[in-house]
Amino acid sequence: MFHVTVVNLSRTARTPIEGGGPTDLGNLSASELIALLEGFIEIDPVENMKAEPEVRVQNRRNRFIVRTGQRKLFLQDARNLAEPAYVLTASEIIAELDGSAEAKRTAAPFPAARQAEEPATSGDTGSGIALPPRPPEREPAFPWIPLLLVLLLGGYIGYTPWTGRTGGAAPALAPLTTAERLAEDAALTGVYLTGPEPGQHGLVILGDGKLKLFRVNAQAAPGVVYGTYQIGRLDGKLCLATDQPGRLIKVIDRQSLEYSGESYQRIP
Repeated sequence: MFHVTVVNLSRTARTPIEGGGPTDLGNLSASELIALLEGFIEIDPVENMKAEPEVRVQNRRNRFIVRTGQRKLFLQDARNLAEPAYVLTASEIIAELDGSAEAKRTAAPFPAARQAEEPATSGDTGSGIALPPRPPEREPAFPWIPLLLVLLLGGYIGYTPWTGRTGGAAPALAPLTTAERLAEDAALTGVYLTGPEPGQHGLVILGDGKLKLFRVNAQAAPGVVYGTYQIGRLDGKLCLATDQPGRLIKVIDRQSLEYSGESYQRIP
């Protein structure tokens, strides 16, 4: 059994709830947890970015955090958040939680055959000296850690083109009326991408002057930078002045933005 708590989520893990806080689901079986995670991966991407939901799982003394994005599940050790997250399926997550994956990784392949092929590794060496049995060869746990670490750090390296274009302070914008600002804020709230492929950039307009910048990674959770903005007009065109290096986000229309020389399209 696994003790499960969902954060900023409904009890079914299918609906993100911004600011919802933790909800204790008690103990779940492996099949129940798999069903929960398979529903979690289907949540709306816009709501996911806004609410930042997660599933917390405790098994014995081990604690893990599961997040989702790009229809993937990311598993992370809650006791060591400096380590990269791992991209796994729901069933693979269960195998990591119950220890069966670790046991499989550390088991010596074909021990009987290995013993037959290496008779001198234990017992009589021919010189009258008995050696202790050779311990089984241990395969490295998570052999893909270096790759994932590079990919995770790539989420921040990817911001280099933006940080190189500071352009000084954002230009002063002509303010909007309160009604117009609220209407435009609501209309622009959403997720925008330069493209879905790894290496592409994304913008999340959260509303109420808050935003996120991120980079799409192949095998790791997107690297995220938080920022703020103010809506106004520059030369009669709607813009968002930000505290980020690119400074100004230009609103082309309700479906597209321009930031730091890149074009962003809204995700439906």
